[in-house]
Amino acid sequence: MKKANQEGGGNKVLAFFKRNIYFVLIIVCVLAIGTMITIAAINGSDKDTTDPTINGDIDDDQDVNGDVDDDQDDEDKDDENEDKDETKTFALSTILGEYTVDIGFSNTELVFNPTMQHWATHEGLDMTAAAGSEVYCPFDGTVKSVETDTFYGTTVVISHDGGYETTYKLLDEVTLTAGSAIKQGDKIGVVSGTALAEIAQGAHLHLELTKDGVKVNPADYMTDGDK
Repeated sequence: MKKANQEGGGNKVLAFFKRNIYFVLIIVCVLAIGTMITIAAINGSDKDTTDPTINGDIDDDQDVNGDVDDDQDDEDKDDENEDKDETKTFALSTILGEYTVDIGFSNTELVFNPTMQHWATHEGLDMTAAAGSEVYCPFDGTVKSVETDTFYGTTVVISHDGGYETTYKLLDEVTLTAGSAIKQGDKIGVVSGTALAEIAQGAHLHLELTKDGVKVNPADYMTDGDK
């Protein structure tokens, strides 16, 4: 009797599984998928704790592929441009197209001034050129002052980067104004033939150069510049 009951119970269980085989398979698949998701989540968590891109171990200026950041590229280019600007030559060779030097620079020895008929120092360079010859700015700068009188004609003073300052005397046809910017190659004025100062020498440009507040010889900057 007992054995018959056991066989009957086994048949019932078997019959149950047969009737509900699809539900049983679905439950098994769900459990399997859940197990796989759990394992993947655990593995992903372990990977996150060691990934240098998540923990911020990668340099801010470098991306995951090791490429330099665009901002760093821009900074490098700016530094290169600054280096180039710093080595730009300050030269005075482009002031006049054609000229000859009449009286040179002398801040210690006395030289004879044929107009004033006396001996004195000469803190500039007299560049003989035809009256009306155009005078050009040799270097970018800012017009410091513009003054006109019958003795010196028009005098223009221009400040430049690097502590330089150029002064041009015996000019005509000047339209510049104090405080305005001026570029290399811009016209300053023309050589005057009527200014009374140094008129005995004929038409010429009187050029002076100051470096850090000290008068220096412009001839030293005519060919090779300051470098």
